[in-house]
Amino acid sequence: MKPTALVFFDLDGTLLNERSELDQDVIDALAKLKENGGVPFISTGRSHLQVQHVLNDSVIDSFISLNGHYIQYEGRDVYEGVFDKTLLKRIQSKVEAFDMSVAYYSKDGFKLTKEDESADQAYSFIHTETPEVDPDYAWNNDILMVLLFTQNTDLDYEFVQEFPELSFYRNSPYSIDTILNENSKAVGIKRLVELLDLADVPTYAFGDGPNDIEMLNEVDHSVAMANGSEEVKKLADYVAKSNINGGIVDGLKHFGLI
Repeated sequence: MKPTALVFFDLDGTLLNERSELDQDVIDALAKLKENGGVPFISTGRSHLQVQHVLNDSVIDSFISLNGHYIQYEGRDVYEGVFDKTLLKRIQSKVEAFDMSVAYYSKDGFKLTKEDESADQAYSFIHTETPEVDPDYAWNNDILMVLLFTQNTDLDYEFVQEFPELSFYRNSPYSIDTILNENSKAVGIKRLVELLDLADVPTYAFGDGPNDIEMLNEVDHSVAMANGSEEVKKLADYVAKSNINGGIVDGLKHFGLI
């Protein structure tokens, strides 16, 4: 039976509160959404392993993670966007030239190449533990995303110039999400809809930041949180209350999803 709606949620500043946790009203709203035939998705740059508390505490069992590089629908794998090893070697050579650390992500885990203060700060920023160091992780696993650690924003341009086949998203002062050009949250949604033949199912997305813009433009109906950036609020179909003031419930009710 086809769902009545596909609803994609960003995490920080959107689905989660200021402690990066789910409020009870959000948990209840997600359950009601699913009861009504909708499918709630996490749509995030993080690994699904970093948001297990969200999956455990809610009815959500579908996600677009690692900025569209790993997709699951109702518990089963739909897509994996794997980095070529030759490209990874080029990335590793570049970061070593700047004495940077990197985290390599597979669907089963993620490891650092070396200990680094910027890495510690990046993971603290999203309230998660810094991963262990394994300098060989990239060569022994299928890598789905690369996270570069640097607070030197001048280096952002260096990487953009040298790797035209990649997209770079600085989502914190300490790190840069690095993905293949053919992937993103928005592309993940499009790919999911095509692979599962769900083109006739209406899509919705909730977000707050610049990295949500492509996703909000991709769906049929977009919701910006009141705490979001002005750019996001201008493009959204509806501006809901803030993430800590019932915004998820507000947005879902506005579109008649609960």
